[in-house]
Amino acid sequence: MSMIGRFSSTLLLASSLVGCATGPVSFQRDDCITESKPGSCEWWSERALAPPGSRQKCYKGKNWPVRPRPTGERQQFTHSYHSAHYWPLPYVCQDRQYVRDIIGIQESNGWQQQTTIYHRHFDENHMLTKPGELHLIDILEVTPDAHRAVYVQASANPEIDNIRIANIHQAIAELSGGTDSISVTTRRGRDYSRPASEVKIINDLYDSSIPTPRLGLAAVAVAVPPEQRRL
Repeated sequence: MSMIGRFSSTLLLASSLVGCATGPVSFQRDDCITESKPGSCEWWSERALAPPGSRQKCYKGKNWPVRPRPTGERQQFTHSYHSAHYWPLPYVCQDRQYVRDIIGIQESNGWQQQTTIYHRHFDENHMLTKPGELHLIDILEVTPDAHRAVYVQASANPEIDNIRIANIHQAIAELSGGTDSISVTTRRGRDYSRPASEVKIINDLYDSSIPTPRLGLAAVAVAVPPEQRRL
């Protein structure tokens, strides 16, 4: 190769390297995805939104790979390096927040269930019974401030609901001396527990249904001789 040919090749290589090093000069092409100028700050900002990972392509009627993958343009090299360097951030933050949101909903529903006064807490005059009053005291004294509210199980009669709400407001004023102002609203719900009196009735019926013969204290005393008994 002559001296002139070598000089021309070196000059061509140098010009190509300068073009790559200048940055935006290497993006002098049309971009059908965005209207921003290739290499501009807006263009890089839009390109940064592309998801990482490989892309799914259709080849001869089959998707490669089969599992769902992005189908748009691939990430720029700097963006793919950034995703690999900081993985699993920021995507793990989204997953954690998703779990926190679910736990928050469950926590809120649980506190609503805990701070609800049900039908069994009222007597025939729609006044709070003693268990209902103790439950209201527990709501006022134990429940955290963020969840301190009183809910009344809604009935089919709005007048009854209004009477119960008024009685609860009166009970709150008497228990707190008029210093606490807590919201009292109705909510539709189901009571999954049962009164202690009902539990006692069930236990008594169970004890009375035990078939004979039964081993009681008298039967044990007769079966054991006096000399073998111990105090």
